[in-house]
Amino acid sequence: MSSSPDIAGILENTKELDRLRKEQEEVLVEINKMHKKLQATPEVVEKPGDTSLSKLKNLYIQAKELSESEVTVSNILLTQLDSLLPSGPTGQQRRKLVAEGNDQKRKRMKVESDVQRVSPSVRNQIEAYASLRGEQVAARVTADDAEKDEWFVVKVIHFDRETKEVEVLDEEPGDDEEGGGQRTYKLSMSCILPFPKRNDPSTTQEFLPGKPVLAVYPGTTALYKATVISTPRKRKSDEYLLEFDDDEEDGALPQRTVPFHKVVALPEGHRQKEEEESFDKMRPILMKGHERPLTFLRYNRDGDMLFSCAKDHIPTLWYADNGERHGTYRGHNGAVWCCDVSRDSSRLITGSADQTAKLWDVKTETQLFSFKFSSPARSVDFSVGDKLAVITTDPFMERTSAIHVKRIAEDPQDQDGDSVLVLENPEGRKRINRAVWGPLNQTIVSGGEDAVLRIWDAETGKLLKETDKEVGHKQTITSLCKSADDSHFLTGSLDKTAKACLPRLSSLSIACFKLWDMRTLTLIKTYTSGVPVNAVSMSPLLDHVVIGGGQDASAVTTTDHRAGNFEAKFYDKILQEEIGGVKGHFGPINALAFNPDGRSISFSAWFYFGSSATNRLITSKDYASVQLNIGHLDADGIYTGQFTTLALCGFVRAQGDADSGVDRLWQKKKVETKQH
Repeated sequence: MSSSPDIAGILENTKELDRLRKEQEEVLVEINKMHKKLQATPEVVEKPGDTSLSKLKNLYIQAKELSESEVTVSNILLTQLDSLLPSGPTGQQRRKLVAEGNDQKRKRMKVESDVQRVSPSVRNQIEAYASLRGEQVAARVTADDAEKDEWFVVKVIHFDRETKEVEVLDEEPGDDEEGGGQRTYKLSMSCILPFPKRNDPSTTQEFLPGKPVLAVYPGTTALYKATVISTPRKRKSDEYLLEFDDDEEDGALPQRTVPFHKVVALPEGHRQKEEEESFDKMRPILMKGHERPLTFLRYNRDGDMLFSCAKDHIPTLWYADNGERHGTYRGHNGAVWCCDVSRDSSRLITGSADQTAKLWDVKTETQLFSFKFSSPARSVDFSVGDKLAVITTDPFMERTSAIHVKRIAEDPQDQDGDSVLVLENPEGRKRINRAVWGPLNQTIVSGGEDAVLRIWDAETGKLLKETDKEVGHKQTITSLCKSADDSHFLTGSLDKTAKACLPRLSSLSIACFKLWDMRTLTLIKTYTSGVPVNAVSMSPLLDHVVIGGGQDASAVTTTDHRAGNFEAKFYDKILQEEIGGVKGHFGPINALAFNPDGRSISFSAWFYFGSSATNRLITSKDYASVQLNIGHLDADGIYTGQFTTLALCGFVRAQGDADSGVDRLWQKKKVETKQH
């Protein structure tokens, strides 16, 4: 008679099978993404340093290993379930159906035999575990009902083929453990994770950046959950660069190096204490590129590309998901103030202080055309359909600020620099800071230093509407952001209305930003803040708006950073209430942008401290705490540029009462940043 089945083992293997299948689906999604990327930009593999093909190879290796593991676990489950059924004719008939088409020797087993039936793959796995004797492995030594899983480095001293239990020795128990000496455990196979072979890294599964893993914390024999920042292949070493959960130092998650042979896949259902709190943390990806202050940020329609402009003359393209720099567009001779990308992400237009607006091929990074003006180009915006572009120019010498409408030719060879329409600012010397297309390209909306918003007829150039300063802004309109459906827009301004509620900022004005109807120019909402607003954006996913700004950079060195009020603030779009912020900056935030998927946000700031400077772009995926590092000038006085990528989670849904009918999203906690 066969022994009674191990129900716990069956449940564990079922969970393992589910984990393997989910991980296979994730890998297949990544493979499909890589295929699309290579099909869209096949020339990328020819670029020096490109790792697309090696990444694709690693993904296929990972998929193969997962498939083989699924077969192994499935065979183990089959054996366990087989032993659960009674012997006799019924059992024989069931085995005959299950094993149909397999080897006859495996199909017809003697009922009287006490020899356990195992498939070759299961036998191979048993042999593999038996060969671990004397090796170090990762072992889960906590009970099934424990609050969290604890994994330690242990040594295998025996494997029982009958019970399939692994006897291990904990050679370095913790000081808090009873007895304090070495301890032995008998564990099931599912509680053991073999480490990769140290002497053969080429056969080891590579975990891609962003992948959660289980790794040995440096200087200990304990394993903790961590996130991959960089792989050994990319680092050209045998070490991963990881961020361990709950490893904060002064509010930051330091990056630590761990040898590849001490990193294993995170088991499905891994229990971690305070999992919800860990979920709220932001994961920064640092990106370096610009040497001067950033001026503008723009995502493409799909949200996988991020374009940045700066005063260093070189617009830059980044992959939004991992922060890799994909391209640079060289040709401007002055600060680049603004950019926009076409709907299909094939063309980029940029406006610069060198008195040109340039059209670029996104893939090849080549300049297609240069629109020349007699004054700096301040703002650019593609129309719906990408057949037109609106460009604003600054007042210069005797010339007034103006709006220029240019036709964008389908074939770059047919492109010309003629303006379809030119609209001069009624205020003359006042600069137009931003102009965008209205719904269906029928109108153009503009705003600038005269604090007046205007709607123009895009065909005739007739001024249709403009705001009254009694209702609208009272000082320079610094930024303008459209909603995803073009039904309304958000503006930021420096409002000179004095407020006594901020004694520290008595010399500053109270800034406000407003929400407007795109067609009628009707004021919908007004949000007030003690921050002079430089940039605004709206979430396409939630009823949230975000602003960035602060005291002028020229005064940063003479005051405390708290007095400058340098932070990104988040507001409830409907209730007009501040719901959070990212603190810790030492300079004003100059640019920000929401990803079209609503799950990430980027913002940047420029900092100067006499002999220290830095330039940051933060892409937040969490609305939670993040540590920002301050860069310094090198010996030659060269500035550094920094970019960061994070996630937007940290929200709970609160159902409103029946009378109000309100269903709102609220943040779990305010966002704060510590500075060191």
